[in-house]
Amino acid sequence: MSLDGTHICKEIANLHDNILSVEIVEKGIAIAAHIKSGTLPKLERLFAQTELYMSALQANAEHLGRPHYLTAHNDSTDLFFFPIVVNGRKMILVVRASVPYTHEDIGNYDRYIYPEMIPKVWEIINVHRLAEGRKRE
Repeated sequence: MSLDGTHICKEIANLHDNILSVEIVEKGIAIAAHIKSGTLPKLERLFAQTELYMSALQANAEHLGRPHYLTAHNDSTDLFFFPIVVNGRKMILVVRASVPYTHEDIGNYDRYIYPEMIPKVWEIINVHRLAEGRKRE
């Protein structure tokens, strides 16, 4: 399978207005990306650390189950990290989303982007056959 990473990133970025960018990362470096506008800070160190942590979770899948995604909720941007596999190489797909609420709204957290976004991201990952061991639905 050849990977048109930029197309996949753009497809996911178009799922919701609050998605700022989508990147496919290998060894801490974005190898494909789609940024809706402007530039975003490079997060290579964070990406490399996340890949290491994802690898540790995958190594413990027998005890914990297979990891589906990791999330980091920050003041202005949330990050979602999805494990993917391209031609046998483990990578992560990173979705950066602007936080659409203030911290006072946290009680209404579930009514925003996340419940609708995550299954749609997995659907695209599955269509492009990037999910190792994940059943296609």
